[in-house]
Amino acid sequence: MIGACRHGDRCSRLHNKPTFSQTIVLLNLYRNPQNTAQTADGSHCHVSDVEVQEHYDNFFEEVFTELQEKYGEIEEMNVCDNLGDHLVGNVYVKFRREEDAERAVAELNNRWFNGQAVH
Repeated sequence: MIGACRHGDRCSRLHNKPTFSQTIVLLNLYRNPQNTAQTADGSHCHVSDVEVQEHYDNFFEEVFTELQEKYGEIEEMNVCDNLGDHLVGNVYVKFRREEDAERAVAELNNRWFNGQAVH
């Protein structure tokens, strides 16, 4: 359980939100090429499992390496690739130190990655 409610701010339940954490979330950062590859006429292209795995491996290595080099030691990184709109493409990064996570959030918010703003 990652702790992301699918209802977001509209949820009627009380979710405790920590004021600080070792873990940050980069919303909708990962784009699975199987879900996004389209031809000029808008139909979906077939992307092989090997190509998908290679794309994922490259993405994971690039993001993990950059975040660890710039902000500090990473204990764990999870990339969501599922059908739930509230999770799809989210990247959860758990830093060893809360201070590193805080700095990453401050510096990454509204930065660009693969043509999209990072939130």
